[in-house]
Parts: sequence; C-alpha cells; structure tokens
Amino acid sequence: MNPLQLPDEFWLEDTVLDDDSGESRHVYSVSQLSGDIRLILEDNFTPVWVEGEISTLRTPASGHSYFTLKDERSQLKAVIFRRQRVALKYQLQEGDRVLCNGRISLYEPRGEYQIIVSSIELQGLGELWRAFTDLKEKLMREGLFKPERKKAIPQLPQTLALITSATGAAVHDILQVVRRRFVGVEIIVVPVTVQGEQAAGEIVAALELVNRYWRERIDTVILARGGGSYEDLQPFNDERVARAIAAGSIPLISAVGHEIDFTIADFVADLRAPTPSAAAELVIADQSEIVDRLHHLRQRLQQIGRYQISVERRRLQMLALALERGGETVSLRRQEFVELKIRFRTAMLSRLRLVRQNLKIYEFRLQQESPLLRIKPLLAGIDLQEQRFKQALRHLLAGKRQQVTVSSDRLKSGSPLAVLARGYTIVERVDNDKVVSKSSDLAVGEQLRLRLHQGGAMCRVEKIDEL
Repeated sequence: MNPLQLPDEFWLEDTVLDDDSGESRHVYSVSQLSGDIRLILEDNFTPVWVEGEISTLRTPASGHSYFTLKDERSQLKAVIFRRQRVALKYQLQEGDRVLCNGRISLYEPRGEYQIIVSSIELQGLGELWRAFTDLKEKLMREGLFKPERKKAIPQLPQTLALITSATGAAVHDILQVVRRRFVGVEIIVVPVTVQGEQAAGEIVAALELVNRYWRERIDTVILARGGGSYEDLQPFNDERVARAIAAGSIPLISAVGHEIDFTIADFVADLRAPTPSAAAELVIADQSEIVDRLHHLRQRLQQIGRYQISVERRRLQMLALALERGGETVSLRRQEFVELKIRFRTAMLSRLRLVRQNLKIYEFRLQQESPLLRIKPLLAGIDLQEQRFKQALRHLLAGKRQQVTVSSDRLKSGSPLAVLARGYTIVERVDNDKVVSKSSDLAVGEQLRLRLHQGGAMCRVEKIDEL
C-alpha cells in the first residue's frame, strides 16, 4: 500500500451531517483525526532509517534526548528515550551527521509527527562496529577471553611499565596516584602514539619490547589512554594489538577510555580498569595500609605474649599455693616450681626472640622499599658518567688544538707571503695587472710592476733573455 494512501478503515463515520445541498459530511474531532493519522504513520513507516544533522539537542532531567534531524531543505523532530540513549556507544553531539533507526509516530498533543529513535550511528560508524563485533567473536572462539588464561596481578609490584602517550593526561594521572599511594615503585614509561594509523603498530612494538627485554625486571604492564571518540579508540580494537597482549608473559592491565568504553584490548587483558587512575589504584597498594597492617600484626603479637605470660603466672601462683599447703611435698613442689620457672623463662625468651625477629623482618622490608636505596646507585652512576665525560672532553680539546696547530703551520708554509719572504718576486703588467710567468710574453720597453715581500717597484724591460 502506498504510504500516502489512506486505508478504508480511516473513513469510519463518527458524525454524519447534512449540508444545504443534502450531501453527508464526515466530521472528526481533532483528537480523533490525530489518532488516526498516528496509526497510519506507525503502520507504514516502521522501521525506517533517516539520515540527517543533529540540531536543537536537549536532554532534560528525565534522561530522554530531544533533537531535530535536518538537511538542506527539511527538518524532522526526533526523540530517543533514556534507556536506548544510555546503551549507545555514541554520545549525541550538536552538528553531527547521523543515521537514525526507529519508527515514525505523531505526538498528538501538538499534532507534530516525529521519529522515535531506537539506535543511532555516526555516518561511517556502521562498518567499524561490524568489524569490532566480528573480531570480538573470532577471538572469543579462539579462547583469548577465557578467565583461566588470565594472569594474576601482583599486589605490590616493584617495577611498573606504562605504555601510553608521553604527553597525554593518562600518564600524569597514573604517576600522581602512584606517588600518593607508594613512592617506592619504579615506573618505566614507554611512549607510543595512542590514536591514528601508526598507533597500533607502535603499541605492538612496545609490548614486544617490554616482554622480550624487560621480562625479568617488570612486574606489571599498564596499557592506557584517556577517553575519546569511537574512532580515536580504534588502535585498541586492532587484531595485532589483541594478539600481542595475549602473547605477553607479564600481567597486563588495560585502562583505555572512560567507564562506558570497551575495546578488544579490555577483553584480552588480564584485568580491565575503567580509567587510567583506577588502574594505578588497582595495582599499587596504599603505603599507609601496609604500615597499618604491620602495626596491627605487632599489636597481635604483643597481645599473644601478654596472654601467655598471664597463663603461666597463674600456674605459678597455683603451684606456690600448693607448696605452702603441702608441707610434706614442699621440696618436690619446689623442684617442680623451679623447673616450670625455667621452662617459662625459656619459652618467653624464645617467643620474644621470635617477635623481635618478625619485627626486624618487617622493618627490613620497609627499608628495602625506600627510594634512597635506588637513588644512591643512580647518583653514583651519574658521578662516574660525569667524570668520564670530562676526561673525554679534555682529550677531545687537546686533539683539536693539535689539529689547529698543524693546519696553521701548513697554511703558513703554503702562503704566497712566505714565498716572497724567501726572495722571490711577482711580476705584473701595469696595463692589466696580469702576472707574467714567461720571458717570451714580454716586450722591450714594456712597463712592469714588481711585488716584493715588503713593498714593490716599477721597471722597464731593456733586454729579454730566453732560457
């Protein structure tokens, strides 16, 4: 049926009036007419795809988004309800050109027809989403997302590799969290491009570098970037990046985008963090929490020691009372008392030694995490490099001075002034200042100029000798 052709049911007679000519007229109320038009639109334009540019976008407190789709000649009212809007990967923005899928309906209170949108795609985004879905299903069938293949993240890594942009916000957020929670962790930043055509290749190269050469040194890897558009996150949906993550032997945390953004890298990684800052908080324990835990353990040990002392003291008191009452067995009880006292003293000394040993172990571990232990070797290395640099610079300057001296001597020995100083003379014609090198070029009576080492002279040719 043609969408503009009205069905027969539309012409039901609600009210029949006769005009002056005797002909009957079908009269509708505004609400009845609007309702019938809405039914016609919904029956004939469902579903429908509409392409246009978003304008007059607004999202009130209800969470529904209202906007207008327009092109060069027309415009169409549109609404997407909160539930569908929250499920979108794409965030609505004024001025974007989009493809909307939905059903055409009529908003009866105002008599305006509109499209009730169920899904929205940026122009060109459909192919990217299909590629994302196909790759996700492929890797899932291969088992790259299985929980049993994921590696455990260390609670307190000593060295952390951060693969991200050196100028992005992600690296600053992670460094700030690490400094705040535990200053003893070493961080190695591996800078890469996180968007664009070259980004996927650089990320793969960085992952191979870390797992091949720093495998024994690094405990955890964080692959991070801040949020962005769906196109900006495409390097993290690249199959090469996914397989490089899966092939790595070091536990890896994926911290790509914001909380609503998921990439292929998130599914393959050993752990997914919603933001770069959250990744740092997941992998780095708070130093104050560790100190509190040590204090708690120390208090527990002290409580256990005090309890054991109390138990043994009561036993000694009971033995002492028994000794006082048992006159005939005084000497025997006294011996038992002495033995118990010795056993008690030995046990307490042993327990106290164990407590002190545990405390020393915890203090040693804290000292090992001190940044000073790592800074001192670095400072010593810097001093050694500085001495080597100064020595190499002195050798270089001495060699350059010798080269300058030799070049100066060679320049002086080849200088025309040095030749003139040995008694030679330059003969020039007066008329054109050309140098004369052969006697056959001279003529009797010709004026010549003689250039000496100091000064010069004018002369005339009287006789020509040919050798």
